Amino acid sequence: MSIPLLVVLVLVWIAVVVFCRQYRIWILYYLVGTVGLAYLSVYIISKVLVFEPILAHSVAIAVHDSLNFINIPTEIFQNAPGVLLVLVVTQKVGWTVLQIGVESSGLLEICVLVSLVVFYPLWTWRKKVMMGLIGIAFTWFANVARMLLIALMLHFFGKEALVIAHTFIGKAFFFLVTIGIYWFLVTANSLPDIKRKILARPGSE
Repeated sequence: MSIPLLVVLVLVWIAVVVFCRQYRIWILYYLVGTVGLAYLSVYIISKVLVFEPILAHSVAIAVHDSLNFINIPTEIFQNAPGVLLVLVVTQKVGWTVLQIGVESSGLLEICVLVSLVVFYPLWTWRKKVMMGLIGIAFTWFANVARMLLIALMLHFFGKEALVIAHTFIGKAFFFLVTIGIYWFLVTANSLPDIKRKILARPGSE
């Protein structure tokens, strides 16, 4: 995407967000705000700041150290120029390479979760920052747990388990945990505030 086009899209996004907030169109404000911020965050972090390889490396190191702690040997190396750091799992028939890219780094999920928190209208900025940081930490640990699950399945069930472990079980696990994190951070924390607002209305018991 060219820089001029990106600037135009960002300006349009800001205009729509400001308009929806000014006229209190909260559903559209939340939807447009979170989607736009998530896309913008992923683009800036991966293309401008080039932070994604660092995030992928942190996941690989965490999984590597965890597996070696339980005596499952692994190695981490840079495969080739332009390829992210990879996690390798030992098996009887050899080594299996797990490349930690955009999908496996957790960047997409972290950006989406932070965007959902940032545009949640009931909270102060202080609470948004606190919940955002907690969400980043929880999502990172959940992604590490997903990669651990995939690696363990490869180790104990062989290369044939890769498709099932990564495509189905790993994704399902991470999806459910991510939904749980959002419920814990946003929904569960908001229910008392919503209840107080309802009880504060005239005529409420």
